[in-house]
Amino acid sequence: MQNKTVNNVRVGRFELLMDAGFGAQKAGDILIRAFARMGKYVFIEPTIPSEISPPIRTRPALSGVIIRVAEFDLANIGNNTDVILASHEVVLDRRLDDEEHNPNCRVLLDMCDKDLPAAQYDKVLQRVKDSGLQIFPFEVLPEAQAIIKSLAGKARNMYYIGMLACIYNAPEEFVINEIQLTFGAKLKEEVFKKNIDLFHLGYQYARDNVPFAYEIKNASGKNGHEKILIDGNSALAMGVVDAGIKLVSGYPITPATSILHTLAKVFPSFGGIVHQAEDEISAVGTAIGAYYAGVPAMTCTSGPGLSLKQEFIGYATAAEIPLVIIDVQRSGPSTGMPTKTEQSDLLSVIYGSHGDSAKVVLGVYDIIDCFYAPQLARYLAEKLRLPVFIMSDFQTANSYKVLDKPQIFAMEDSNNIPDFILEHFGLERLPDQIEMVRTEQATAGTPGGMRRITGLNTDQTGTVNYFSKASQRSHAVRNEKVHCVQRALKKPELFGGREEGDVLIVGWGSAKGAVEEAVSYFQNQGLAVSGMCLRFVNPLPLTLKEIFSKFKKVVTVELAYGDLLKRPPLAMLLRDHTLVDVQPLICRVTGRPMTPRTIETKVKELFHAAAA
Repeated sequence: MQNKTVNNVRVGRFELLMDAGFGAQKAGDILIRAFARMGKYVFIEPTIPSEISPPIRTRPALSGVIIRVAEFDLANIGNNTDVILASHEVVLDRRLDDEEHNPNCRVLLDMCDKDLPAAQYDKVLQRVKDSGLQIFPFEVLPEAQAIIKSLAGKARNMYYIGMLACIYNAPEEFVINEIQLTFGAKLKEEVFKKNIDLFHLGYQYARDNVPFAYEIKNASGKNGHEKILIDGNSALAMGVVDAGIKLVSGYPITPATSILHTLAKVFPSFGGIVHQAEDEISAVGTAIGAYYAGVPAMTCTSGPGLSLKQEFIGYATAAEIPLVIIDVQRSGPSTGMPTKTEQSDLLSVIYGSHGDSAKVVLGVYDIIDCFYAPQLARYLAEKLRLPVFIMSDFQTANSYKVLDKPQIFAMEDSNNIPDFILEHFGLERLPDQIEMVRTEQATAGTPGGMRRITGLNTDQTGTVNYFSKASQRSHAVRNEKVHCVQRALKKPELFGGREEGDVLIVGWGSAKGAVEEAVSYFQNQGLAVSGMCLRFVNPLPLTLKEIFSKFKKVVTVELAYGDLLKRPPLAMLLRDHTLVDVQPLICRVTGRPMTPRTIETKVKELFHAAAA
């Protein structure tokens, strides 16, 4: 078409909004794979309703994807959306409530239900205009409508894929290749051809009728390493394989279930077993039993399942049996919002089990951390004979990222964990000998050896002992194991390299990408702002108090609730550990991921308040 505006940008963000069950997530997966194969960096966030099969054309039915594409590496979903493509007015109206569009956002609205009372569309169209956004109503081409009708109303997402591919200048052959890989073996030839025809028609429509396009260069400065595109849960699953773990027992729970799905496909080829237990309690019990018998094992869950596992977690601590637990956090409490992200399990993981229950807790930054964390967790669990947690969240679990192919080690003996993994997580190798409560216990199955398995307090021989000195020693020994880790932790990295200044922003786990981008923005503005994210949240590094003392203000950003009378978990832990007046800057539980813009706005408010 004539007079098409082509926007040359380094990074862009767009959204596809549909009803649940109509393939928005599948469309997003196809598009990001095509972009990645073209040589671009991508980051994706699925928008999934918590309800199962919500009624179509209702606000709870909103399902979609947010995709960020760039010529440079991406570590978060970004701030605002440039383009929204909505399948009808209800999902668009619902999404506008989140206010994540930029002031110049362009909205493409399918008028597919134009036979409905005009007022339903007119109200939303007016809302878009009142927001200052550009609106482009469109109708699917008649020949495409005929194909969709022949497919019983399905495959409209293929038309949308064509439109978005054209708008973001993705050659048709790249996208068709990904459609082929996704559906080619699953659909009858006639049905597959209709899907491809819909894609072509959508591409043609956007080429001839949409007056704008975006050109994002392919990644520059490649480092020569082989690249892969992978999501967080798949990276955790493959990390479990590479860590030499041989049994994973779990009970299906969003958003951890896809770890089991991935392992079910590949684990048998590596001698591993996936056990779907009858409940969460059985799952953790199976993992403990396997490790007791000498088989490296783990379990995976989310918040509600974690609650059910707590008694067995305490048991593993007392019985000195290694245990690895993956907790993929979601919004709570109770069932909460299963398909939304949060970081609220921290205190229940550290303190949730009964009594003084020692454990190690890792928070993964990103997808590459997901791959290496199982190796580190196995090393620590077997070295300390304690539960070790890997804490992810919904955002990390479901985000795809282009990254350098990780180093494969295929660990057999955890004592031989590669140095680069320890360095990656900022940990020195632990001492060869670490004292246990039971110093005279044989490994299970040792001929002529003895091992008493019990959750009761014992002395060094493993004999049940309720005497005061034995109890005090047991607690001291278990906590000394954690102290060994704490002494081995290196000084955490400060983003931007500034070792002192006005503000230090501290987060943990998946907040890292947003914190790093916000800090880069402030340092480019000449402001004395630094950032830090913690991979080890229990124990915390011994160097934190010294680091904090060099900044006028230390603030936390976390996706967990806090207010004037209730501090969020990370701020609470840091204040207790350092006795520094750490203040929460962001403690939001909207279910949406942390964004750089949110951090930037809040830090600017700090500077304005100090200047007033």
